[in-house]
Amino acid sequence: MTVFRDIRRSDRAVTEDQAREILARAEHGVLATVGADGWPYAVPVNHVLAGDVLYIHCAAEGHKLENIAHEERVSFCAVASARVLPETLSTLYESAVVFGRAAVVTDPAEKRRGLELLAVRFCGALTPEAEETIANSGSRAAVVRIRIERITGKAHR
Repeated sequence: MTVFRDIRRSDRAVTEDQAREILARAEHGVLATVGADGWPYAVPVNHVLAGDVLYIHCAAEGHKLENIAHEERVSFCAVASARVLPETLSTLYESAVVFGRAAVVTDPAEKRRGLELLAVRFCGALTPEAEETIANSGSRAAVVRIRIERITGKAHR
């Protein structure tokens, strides 16, 4: 059974649709995993939102993939905007937190789709250079799919 906590500052909670918009707009996020040794690991990554799935890409081997192989449950946090207000000891921000299950994409068509979505997100279009990079990435790159089970968001605007 999955039990998620309520947001403590409910006065700053945003709707799920608003949280998705924040997630889609954020330039990057931080993926949190847990390893077989029990240690948490959080790493900044690029991402793209596609319906109820979040895609990230990474090297074909490494710490995050080892952790995902051990434990599929992950958390992902993204901040779309933040501005410190020193005069009030406060920060204006918009953030989203995802809880989901991660897996390395093994289907070549889905892997290509994930890479194309990332390219369009960060290049504005599927440029010839992006297509060439995707075609040549082959075994050097992995795409991770995170199936979103819960998404929350907060904002202090």
